[in-house]
Amino acid sequence: MAFTAIHPEHGRIDATRSDLGCGLDWSQVHRVRPRINLTCPECEWGVHAKHSSRGLRFFAHNAKRPAECQLSNESVEHHLLKLELATAIRAAGWYAELEVRADDGTWRADVLASSADGTRRMAWEAQLSAITAEELQERTARYADADIAVCWVSPRAEVPWLSSAPAVRVAVPSKDAHVWTVADGLAKFMPKLGSWVRVSDIDLATFARWALQEQVTPHTILPRYRRVRLRPDGSLSRRASCWASAKSTAAESRHEQMRSRQDEQKKRRQERERVEQERKLLEEKARNAEEERLRAIEREAEAEKARERLQVQMAQWAAERKERLAQAEEQRRIEEERARKAEQARLAQERREREAAERWWAELSGEQWQGLLAAIGELSVQEKVGKTYPVKQGVDAEYAFGVPIMARRGLYGIVRPSPDSVKNWNVYGRQRIFVRNQREADLFTDQGVDPALVIHFDLPDFEQLNLC
Repeated sequence: MAFTAIHPEHGRIDATRSDLGCGLDWSQVHRVRPRINLTCPECEWGVHAKHSSRGLRFFAHNAKRPAECQLSNESVEHHLLKLELATAIRAAGWYAELEVRADDGTWRADVLASSADGTRRMAWEAQLSAITAEELQERTARYADADIAVCWVSPRAEVPWLSSAPAVRVAVPSKDAHVWTVADGLAKFMPKLGSWVRVSDIDLATFARWALQEQVTPHTILPRYRRVRLRPDGSLSRRASCWASAKSTAAESRHEQMRSRQDEQKKRRQERERVEQERKLLEEKARNAEEERLRAIEREAEAEKARERLQVQMAQWAAERKERLAQAEEQRRIEEERARKAEQARLAQERREREAAERWWAELSGEQWQGLLAAIGELSVQEKVGKTYPVKQGVDAEYAFGVPIMARRGLYGIVRPSPDSVKNWNVYGRQRIFVRNQREADLFTDQGVDPALVIHFDLPDFEQLNLC
């Protein structure tokens, strides 16, 4: 399906124009016999004139058309939008050509609008298929190189590239309304809001007239204002460009100048505040430094007093320590003197005890000693403790200068310890003491020794000359 075709005699013809653009009537190409050899301007395949049930005139490809022909692959919606664009352009007093290709093939406009004097051209692109912002900008640049303005038009609900190039989003006519309207891409600047606000519900024909007459032009929104209000009290959407009137762009410029002045005033105020704050900080820093210096002087004075107190205290401690050392030395001397005297007393006591023990044992003759041992042996037999015998020859100072007697099970008893040593003897404990007779036994019991531990054998006393 296409709206244009190549006539073999009249050249390019346009089904959207009453005279087909060359002074012909539709009946001169529609269902004429023989059929006129019309061709597609895109793929050069044969086409023939047709019209829909609602009277829409167009050219259809003959059978076995090339699959790659762009015109034949465009949807009905695409063609209808192109027709609407052409109608709006013509209503504005401009000349509209559909499906125009550059001689060098660098561009192909869905609808090419030309001013009455031929000095200006503007391409209108019905963009329904997916396209990237980069591709859109590249194609826009090609038009600019050819000194052709452009407006991209899309009826899609979501147009992600809307602000990437001169573009608008249009709304398809509803059942009740038969007018295409501009839904997005056109905006006006509202100084009271300090923001761009989207203008919607403008019919496409009005917008086309404004654009062709340059009452609205593509405008790059200043960075500060790129959050465009979709409604005065509604949500925001980020946009880099829009279609706008000179009045709105001038209002934006004035508002930007005002904001720039405010920013500059704010900047100067902030600079003054910064300088003042810096001055206050410096003053506070100087004040803090002075306070710290005074505190340091106070601390040094306190430290000096503390050092003086410490010196006094250390001198006092040294004197006290010296006194303690002197006292300790005196105490040590006293203790040594006491120990020396105690040792002298002990030695004197030991000497007296030994002398007493010598006198004590001097009373006993060898025969008496043997008799006493025999009596002890008989007692051990009676008590069934086994054979008894002296631990060593002679008396033992450890046992109060007596003679320890051993039996099978250990110490059996002490023979004749010295009575003068018994009171200082701490070894005997519960050991038995063997003596000759009652007289000797009384010498021990009178000193508190348990009578049950003192065993005597009623042996007679005889004068003894030697100590055993």
